[in-house]
Amino acid sequence: MKTQKWVPVWIGRVAFIIGFLDILANVNSRWRIRVHALNTAFPAFVTGSALAAAIFTGLLLMILARGLGRRKRRAWILAIGILIINIITDLFRGRQHPLQIALGLTLLAILIIFQKSFYAKSDPSTRFQPLIGFGLALVVLFVASVLLLEFRDQSEFIGRPSLWKICLYVIEGFVGVTGPVTFHSEKTSDLLSFTLGTFGFFIILVPIWSYFRRVKPIARMSDEDIDQVRTLIKHDLDQDSLGYFATRRDKSVIWSPNRKAGIAYRVQGGVMLASGDPFGEYSLWPAAIEAFLAEAELHAWTPAVMGCSDHGGEVWVEHAGMTAIDIGDEAIIRVKDFTLEGRPMANVRQMVNRIRRKGYSCRTYKWSDVDPEVRVELRKLGHEWRYGVAERGFSMSMDRFGEDIDPDTYITIARLDGAIKGLLYYVPWTTDGLSLDRMQRERGTDAGVNELMIVETVEWAREHGFNRVSLNFAAFRSLFDRADKISAGPITRGTRNLIRFFSNFFQVESLYRFNAKFQPDWETRYVLYPRAADLPKVGWAALRAEKFISGFRKN
Repeated sequence: MKTQKWVPVWIGRVAFIIGFLDILANVNSRWRIRVHALNTAFPAFVTGSALAAAIFTGLLLMILARGLGRRKRRAWILAIGILIINIITDLFRGRQHPLQIALGLTLLAILIIFQKSFYAKSDPSTRFQPLIGFGLALVVLFVASVLLLEFRDQSEFIGRPSLWKICLYVIEGFVGVTGPVTFHSEKTSDLLSFTLGTFGFFIILVPIWSYFRRVKPIARMSDEDIDQVRTLIKHDLDQDSLGYFATRRDKSVIWSPNRKAGIAYRVQGGVMLASGDPFGEYSLWPAAIEAFLAEAELHAWTPAVMGCSDHGGEVWVEHAGMTAIDIGDEAIIRVKDFTLEGRPMANVRQMVNRIRRKGYSCRTYKWSDVDPEVRVELRKLGHEWRYGVAERGFSMSMDRFGEDIDPDTYITIARLDGAIKGLLYYVPWTTDGLSLDRMQRERGTDAGVNELMIVETVEWAREHGFNRVSLNFAAFRSLFDRADKISAGPITRGTRNLIRFFSNFFQVESLYRFNAKFQPDWETRYVLYPRAADLPKVGWAALRAEKFISGFRKN
């Protein structure tokens, strides 16, 4: 289990190459050696099925290569079986390649020698995996079949078939129908018919096997887990502002032995991605991290953290040996210090005064105090105001809005002539703070409505004993801040200009500028990863988990 991690990685790469060469050796006549004795000793259905099995096992080796690289035990077992089948079928084919047999035997020996390197449990399959398996098998075996005919000696055909006829012959052959291509030799015709028919069987076999394979799914957040998380984060005044987002139902949770601390996470593409800081009793965070790392090791997942704070990042770095990279800052308003007076707040003050003169008004409510009919309307508007964009987020947003299981959330509603025009939805941040989940308004609403809702929320928070209001997350905030200084160099400004270009699509800079208007404190957020080589994989997993969230914001 402690074998060097590079061993399975290279075994996986070798398996992929051998699988590719196996397919190539069986479809390209230049790679094959005739064995006339076997052609006459065995009937066409034996050699045809053996040829199909050899190509199919090559495909499976290519598919299993990734699992071998990730040290999966199931991939190792299947690879052993596939290599044995591949070597046996190679002996029954009408054409052989000794180098291919030697490579298969070598890989088989290596897999047996390093069998202890493959210990990891399999990842759960998704509902789309059978469909993906069907599509992959169909495409690869269709292309292999076309090449198998295309590379044959043209003297074997009666006439010269077009590519269209070859494709039609392959498709019909998959379902056992004789196609439009004919051959001089009846044995050649039978050989290819049995080969294509076997391919058709394999194409159906792959999704059936994917559907019925038994892998225990990763446990999602249960109602009991959600209640326990709520209890822990509510009474911990040092809890991170992202704590309540750990209750998303599409996350899983791993606990310290006494369930007094835990970590919310999701597995994405082989990365075990933790969400924000651990929650619960601070002294037990190392125990939760240890349990997290043990689970990652058991499945050979890459452990990583998305959106942790300085406070949580220090613990992760100390106990997991991870590396941190700054991805942006969260804007936090200190309620007692907030004021609209002074030159720095002139823009916000002017916009708020102007929007009030137009007749807009705001009010903040605890969700459980909102009238039931208004709740229904708000849920409807929350869906409509997405304007076709799917719900997004992972570490800094909820997967639900205004549900009865979240009675302690808060909402600020903007109205014009009694009609709802905008809303801010907050989740509780321990007992004295609010953390913004979503900011929405009706399309075409006057500029300044968002500023008005934030100002009114802060005023309400002051009156009701709240000390902190967390706003949006601004990606690359420190970069924009440095680039605005006269000392900024060409690299800093060039990077800022590149991000500014992407801001046309992802609202990166505009969100930073909006947050900065309120003169907030900035809380740096980090992505943590084990090694530099893991950063691209972790970054991709984080983007997938956030569902390419617009501007990396809390919405």
